[in-house]
Amino acid sequence: MDRVLIAAAPGTTWPLRREEFHASLVERFPEARCYEKHEPVNRVDYLGFYVDLDGTERHGNYFEGSHLTLEDAEPQEWAPTIEWFLTLLPVAAPVVAVLESNPDALAPLPPRATAEEIRAALAELITE
Repeated sequence: MDRVLIAAAPGTTWPLRREEFHASLVERFPEARCYEKHEPVNRVDYLGFYVDLDGTERHGNYFEGSHLTLEDAEPQEWAPTIEWFLTLLPVAAPVVAVLESNPDALAPLPPRATAEEIRAALAELITE
């Protein structure tokens, strides 16, 4: 398993507020467990959450304006969730995918990418 980061392209930010993300997340995953957290090193608040993917609880975090982290699953398992997340952003928002195991490689995601396009982009980032 590898942590997936879906991030605003370098030098950009997103207008999606934590509260908006939270409301949309609970709408998509009614059983989601969410909590506000604070990262003291960077002095930033963020939303942590647990959701059920295929019968297993998975974890993620949303950092307002900058990135979404998705954990506890293979990157490709998150593709439908990433597809949904992209619909919350403006169509022109530049988005990249990054894997924790390969942080120097960025995969730009097309606006409104499908789950299959996202799986293909993530597959290119996986290093054996």
